[in-house]
Amino acid sequence: MVNVFTYGSLMFPQVWSRVVQGEYESIRGTLHGFRRRCLRNEPYPVAFEGAPSERVLGEVYLDVKEDDIVRLDRFEGEYYARKLEDVVLDNGKIIRANTYVLKPEFYPLVDDNPWDVEQFKLVGMQRFLEQYQGFASIA
Repeated sequence: MVNVFTYGSLMFPQVWSRVVQGEYESIRGTLHGFRRRCLRNEPYPVAFEGAPSERVLGEVYLDVKEDDIVRLDRFEGEYYARKLEDVVLDNGKIIRANTYVLKPEFYPLVDDNPWDVEQFKLVGMQRFLEQYQGFASIA
């Protein structure tokens, strides 16, 4: 079992629960040295390495089972590589967690605008759920 840091659509239970089968405890965390940006024409963000001072806020799911990691890998698809990184939890503890970062060959698809979490909740979430209905059957 491994921890998984999420920073976009998977931070939200409405999405996370459609991808994984298990139930997991989660805690807020911060990934340092990365930036989160919009992906052109998509409601979800991407993360990739940035300056040491940059950071991405997100949610860490604890002790995720391997069969759900397989589902997450399929859900994330070809744009992302799963990397093990240090994440600082809201309680100050540092843990290792897998996170899905954009592969360098896909950097040209990035819109350099920061991703707006509130805008995703208001508008993007519905669009995302409508577009990605098929992931409930990921096995």
